[in-house]
Amino acid sequence: MRRALTAACLLVVTLAVPAHAETAPERPASAPAPAPCGFADLGSLPLTGATTAGTAMDRGRVYSVTSSASGPALLGIRDADDGTLIAEHPLPRALGSWAVSVAPDHTVYVGSYGGDEHKGRLFRYDPADDSVTELGVPVATETFVWTVAATGDHVYGGTSPGGRLFRHDPGTGETRDLGAPVPGQGYIRDLAVGRDGTVYAGMGPSSMQVAVLSPDGDVRRVIEPPLDATGWSYDVDVVGRHLLVRYETSAAEKTLGVYDLKRRTWLHLTEDVESLTVGGGARGSSVHLVQDGELVRLDLRSGKVTGLGMTEFGEGAVRPLGWRGDTLVGTSSTGGMWHYDSRTGTGRLLDDSLTGLPVSIRSMAEGPDGRLYAGGFFTGGLVAYEPATGATQFWPRVGQSEGMVTHNGKLYLGVYPGARIYEFDGDEPKLLLNLHEQEQDRPFTLVSAGDWLAFGTVPKSGTVGGALGLIDPATGESRVRRNIVPGHSVVGVAHRDGVVYGATSAFGGVGTPQDTVAKVFAYDIAADKVLWESAPVPGDLALGEIAFDDRGRLWGLTPDAVFEMDPATGETLRTAKHQTYPWETATQVWHDTNLLFHAGYLWGKTQGKAYRIDPATMEMTLIARPVSNLQKGADGNLYMSRNERFYTYRVC
Repeated sequence: MRRALTAACLLVVTLAVPAHAETAPERPASAPAPAPCGFADLGSLPLTGATTAGTAMDRGRVYSVTSSASGPALLGIRDADDGTLIAEHPLPRALGSWAVSVAPDHTVYVGSYGGDEHKGRLFRYDPADDSVTELGVPVATETFVWTVAATGDHVYGGTSPGGRLFRHDPGTGETRDLGAPVPGQGYIRDLAVGRDGTVYAGMGPSSMQVAVLSPDGDVRRVIEPPLDATGWSYDVDVVGRHLLVRYETSAAEKTLGVYDLKRRTWLHLTEDVESLTVGGGARGSSVHLVQDGELVRLDLRSGKVTGLGMTEFGEGAVRPLGWRGDTLVGTSSTGGMWHYDSRTGTGRLLDDSLTGLPVSIRSMAEGPDGRLYAGGFFTGGLVAYEPATGATQFWPRVGQSEGMVTHNGKLYLGVYPGARIYEFDGDEPKLLLNLHEQEQDRPFTLVSAGDWLAFGTVPKSGTVGGALGLIDPATGESRVRRNIVPGHSVVGVAHRDGVVYGATSAFGGVGTPQDTVAKVFAYDIAADKVLWESAPVPGDLALGEIAFDDRGRLWGLTPDAVFEMDPATGETLRTAKHQTYPWETATQVWHDTNLLFHAGYLWGKTQGKAYRIDPATMEMTLIARPVSNLQKGADGNLYMSRNERFYTYRVC
C-alpha cells in the first residue's frame, strides 16, 4: 500500500542549533590547516528534489510550495491544464510548507516551517501584482504552521508544538493567538471552515478529536473520533452538511469518517484512504479519494465506494485539488501533477516543471564499493561520492534513509516511514522488512552483526516502545523485539562476538519521556535474551550512538556526556560531561550523536559540533561547527554534512 508522508517526519529533536549553514563550518583557531590535513569544503552533493507538501488550486492555477534544505522555499505557480510553470517566488526565512489556502478574493496564503529562528511564518501572495509579502510570525512560541484556512474575512492557522489556533485579519493586518483548543494536544494538523464561519480543528498526535470553534476561537464542543485508537485528525474538510475527517492512527491505519453536522452523528467509515485534501475532489454528493493506491469515488450519503482504475499519481502523498470541467486535477508531494478525465475514465501524469531544490543530507555510510553514500531528507534520494575523484552518482527514487550501513558486501538502508529495511545493490532498492504493523517508523541505527543485520527503531508518532530488529538477508529470517527496554526507543547499536549492544532514548513518538534515564543493554543473539541493562549517565533522557575501540572497550556519546562501559557486565567505568543540555524542557530527543573509532581516537558529533575524543583522557577537541552528520570514508578521512553542504576532515 502506498503510504502518505506523515507529519512527524518534520519534527525530530529540540536542539538549539542554527537553521542555516555558514558557507563552511567554523574551524577553531587551533585546528590543523586545511591541507594536507584537516578540514576542507567539498561543496554540495547532488541531492535535489521538489518536495511539495502544501498545495492548492484556484482559477486554473496550482499553487505549490517547494521545500529547501537551507531555504528559501519557493512558491511555484503552474497552469492547472498543462502543468507548465508560470512563476516561482522565494518565501524568505521559510524552509517549506504544508499549508496553502486560497481566499474568496483569490489571494493565496501560505503557512511555513523552519527558517530563521525556527519560527512558523505566514505569507500572502497577491495574483493581481504577482507579489509575495511576509506577514510575520503568527504565534511567537510556535515553530510550524501546519494548516491555513482562508475565508472572506479571516485567515485561520494551526500550529505546533503548542497546538495553537491563530486568526489573521487581512484588513487590519492584526494577528491574534486564539489559544489551544484541546490542551495537551501539541498539533492542530488541519483546519476547515463551514459556510456559517464555524471552525473545525483536527487535533493530534493522540486524541484524534476535532475541536468545533466559533469564529472568535471559543470552543463550542469537541467531536470524539469514531475509532478506538490513538493518532491524528490528519485532514478535515466540510462538504455541504458533511464533515470529512481522515484519521491516521498510531498503527498506521488511515480511515475516513463522514459526520453529519446537522444530526451530529457519524454516518460511515471508509478504510485505507491515503489521499490528502479529502474535500478537494468534491462533486455533488460525492468526493474523489485515493484508497489503497486507486482513485475512487465515495458517495457521502450511502458510503458506497466505486473504483475508477487510476493508480499512477507520481511518488509521495496524493492531493486531489479540484475540477477543471470534467478533469480532476491533483498533485503528488514530490512535485508531480496528474489529471483524471471523468468522461473517458483515464488518467495521465504531467511533466514535472517545478525547480528541484537542495535536500538536506539525512544519513551517511561507507559503502561496500569504497564510495561514501548519503541519503536525503523528506524527498529522499541517495547519492554516492567517490573520494579519489569527487565523482558522484544520484538515485532520486529512494526514500528517506534514517540510517544506513554496509553488511556482507551490500548496502542496507533504514527508511522512514514504517521502519522499512532495504537492500541496495546499485540498481533498485529491494524491500526486506517493513515494521509499520509493529508501529515502528524510524530506523536510525544499523550495524553488521555476523550473519545478521541489526537495527534499532523509534516508534510512530503518538506511540511509545521502540524495537531492536534483526534480519538475515541470506535467508529472510527476522526477529523484532519491541520494548526490549519498556517504553524506550533504540537509537544506537554496536556488535561484538555475537552480542548486540543497544543505547536508548526515553522518548518515543510522544513528547513525554517514558523514564527518568536512558539505558544501554546487551542482547545475546544466539540465546535471544538480554544479558544486562544499565543507565550509564544519570539524568540523561537520551543517549546516542555507541562504538567499540581497538581494545574492545565500549564507548557512548550523549548530547552532554561521553562514557566508557565494561561490555561484559554493563558497569560504567568512566564518564565525562562535555557540555550542558536542557533535559528538563526537552520534548523529543532521538538520534543526535554520531560516534566512531579511527586512527587511535574516537570521533563524534553532538549538538551540532564535531569532536576528536582522546580515549586515554576523555578530552574532547572541537573540529568544526555546525555539522549534522559525521562518518568515516574508505580513504581513512572523515566526512561531515550540514543541510546540503558536504565536507571532509583529513586525518593525519
